[in-house]
Amino acid sequence: MQAQTLEKGTILKDYGQFYNIENPDFNLNPQQKYHVIFDIRKATNDVNELNPLLNVVARFINMHVAQGIPFENLTLVVIFHGSATKDVLSEKAYKEKFRKENPNLDLLNKLNDLGVKLYVCGQSAMHYEIKKEDVAKSVKYALSALSVLTQYQSEGYQLIDFN
Repeated sequence: MQAQTLEKGTILKDYGQFYNIENPDFNLNPQQKYHVIFDIRKATNDVNELNPLLNVVARFINMHVAQGIPFENLTLVVIFHGSATKDVLSEKAYKEKFRKENPNLDLLNKLNDLGVKLYVCGQSAMHYEIKKEDVAKSVKYALSALSVLTQYQSEGYQLIDFN
């Protein structure tokens, strides 16, 4: 058997590579609207690396669009908290803290441009001494991850938690 190669998506070309599964036994219904909230609370230990859990959001988009789900049928939210809070720092704040460019910023901005709602937990931000003005403009500052998760799940959003 030959090793499969990763495919690039049509929506987020630089992120979210996936394996194309030919004729899967299960696939999402392309007529249905999907409301999903991603809970991201873990960060990579390397400040030079993209958070792989953030890349999962891009993969979710790319692989489902490739399988025929219209992008317009995907309504997505991401909440960052815990150690992943640092991943939403602005370029300036990230450089001050780590002396590196934020490897997550480009994808955060692209997701925001696509209409994905991005939030950071205010409780985690305060714990890590991250002020609202230190957060990337594409990310909204919430009271807490608990609040965001409760609100969106009450509205019927499906939780994806790979932490």
